[in-house]
Amino acid sequence: MMPSIPETTPYSPLSVLIIGGGLSGIAIAHELVAIEKSHVDAHNRMIRWHLLESQNYIGGRIKNDNITKQIDVGGAWIWPSQQKMHKLIRDLKLTTICQDEEDDGRVRIQGGASRVIESIVARLNDQCITLSATVIKCVKMENAIQATFVTGLSTPPQEHVVYTERIVCTAPPRLSLPPRIKWNPPLSSAKMMAQKQTNTWMAPVTKVVFLYDNKHWDVSWLRDMKRRIYFYRNGLVFDLYDSCFEEVDGCNFYAFTVFALVDWSDQNNTRDLRESDERLASVIINQLLSIVPSQSSSCWMRQYSSHCVHHWSQVQSLSDDPHPEFVGAHPHPNQTLSQPEWKSASGNNMVYFAGTESDLSSPGLMEGAVGSAHRVIEELKESWLP
Repeated sequence: MMPSIPETTPYSPLSVLIIGGGLSGIAIAHELVAIEKSHVDAHNRMIRWHLLESQNYIGGRIKNDNITKQIDVGGAWIWPSQQKMHKLIRDLKLTTICQDEEDDGRVRIQGGASRVIESIVARLNDQCITLSATVIKCVKMENAIQATFVTGLSTPPQEHVVYTERIVCTAPPRLSLPPRIKWNPPLSSAKMMAQKQTNTWMAPVTKVVFLYDNKHWDVSWLRDMKRRIYFYRNGLVFDLYDSCFEEVDGCNFYAFTVFALVDWSDQNNTRDLRESDERLASVIINQLLSIVPSQSSSCWMRQYSSHCVHHWSQVQSLSDDPHPEFVGAHPHPNQTLSQPEWKSASGNNMVYFAGTESDLSSPGLMEGAVGSAHRVIEELKESWLP
């Protein structure tokens, strides 16, 4: 995707600047594309949008492994009641796989959740997206916002300014606070308090995928392992699930994935990250074997063909704690997180908040990311009415 910097002035601003290119951010962009050609604002101007993403890829907490490119290392599951995600999957003509070891009807997306990201991005104008772009300051003007961001496209990073009538911030709540983003004037005290108190979904988690040449386990083994992990509660691993994909582009992938809480400072005592991750994989397998010390498991569990480790705690645009000591509580609905901030001279809301943590029905899930995007789109449509 070629880098693009939008040309704006205080008198010719964007209609919407989206901060963050995770599922929520691109879902908003996807909806804006659907309405921008047929919809005009209250001043009969065409809607112009742009998205800034601090990472060098689109997707945020939705990411596939770097080996098969088919297995989730971020968000993965969708439950039967989550109709917004199911509708999005149908609209994008994607398919799902049942998570058989679970009894709650959850599914995964065939080829990984990144297929959702790829399918949406293919429908967007890449000139409306800037990667490696980190927003550092937002200043309220009379009827516009001056947003300053830095890009990693040059050394040292250069500052750029863009003017916009509205901002939609989809960054995790804690990562939307100073000093990450300086707001002038400051956001309301209620908003900042809610942001500080909200845990970031996935931030403390390390996911490790173990790939094998054959599938050596069944549903009974998986359920037994999950039960033993739950009662063991003394080690890095706190959950495990089947992540096999069969007949993806003619190939079968046999894998299981573990959730782990990793003390990065202990694990990363070498300059070689690959060596550190290999050691971590070995520690995890030893923990699993200590829970089920059967000879049959020992024969195959150590014989993984490859592995993939993803430390979400080390992603600076996601985590505010690179040394997590506990997973923390799952985000809960909080009305304050979803409320807009700042009013223009004409009385319109200027700053909107999306992102899964801000959803009022399914916070901390992919469903919440899409749900918050839908909510903000409706708020924007209302603001554009004459």
